Amino acid sequence: MKIIVVIRSFNEERNIVKCCNAYPFSDKILIADGGSTDNTISIAQEYKNVEVRPYLNTVPCKNGIFRNPDGPHINFLLDWAKEEQADWIILQDCDQRPNKYLKQDARDILEKSEKDFILITQLFLWGSDQYFPDLSGYPNWMQGLWGWRASINLRVIDKMPHFEFSYDGVRSIDINQTGRIQNVMPPYCYMHFGWPTEEQTQKHLEYYRKSGLIGSMLSPLQFGGRLSPLPEWAYE
Repeated sequence: MKIIVVIRSFNEERNIVKCCNAYPFSDKILIADGGSTDNTISIAQEYKNVEVRPYLNTVPCKNGIFRNPDGPHINFLLDWAKEEQADWIILQDCDQRPNKYLKQDARDILEKSEKDFILITQLFLWGSDQYFPDLSGYPNWMQGLWGWRASINLRVIDKMPHFEFSYDGVRSIDINQTGRIQNVMPPYCYMHFGWPTEEQTQKHLEYYRKSGLIGSMLSPLQFGGRLSPLPEWAYE
């Protein structure tokens, strides 16, 4: 069984080391870099199980801002994973990482699964030791797509400012309605370190507002609900 992790990057110097160390259960990590000008690429290339390819296609946004289009960027990675003869594909961003229990048991979960899609709870962190329970669906926990069998040939289509999954590259599908999902509950989870500091959060907000991707983008402190200490089981 060959597990391939696919990741997009762009100026991820602050995340790339932890990202490259986050998947000890995988056979290879593929990174499609969107034109980083920091040390993201040189750092990633130091890891024997990591390969980096450039992905330099961009689309214009407002105010002279250009970005890598989500759909084609991810599909570039999915095609690459097929080249590598993946059995399972795991899609993550540089600021998303599995917790210690998922790292420990991911290969066993995938080997024993009789389903095609693995859905796992994502915890949205504020800083490094607090999270927003409401965004993660606590106490019932909300699962999101984490990995799937490469044989499905899943594709991604742009639905700016984000993306949706598809079988044919045209019509969106609801993974939850396929009848082929395995929900993996906490203590297994992966964490989204999207708001590491107040300064980084403000830069994130300014980018989405100025580019027009989400003109009314709000701080998570305005829509995320209460903050709670990160559970012990959620740490890396």
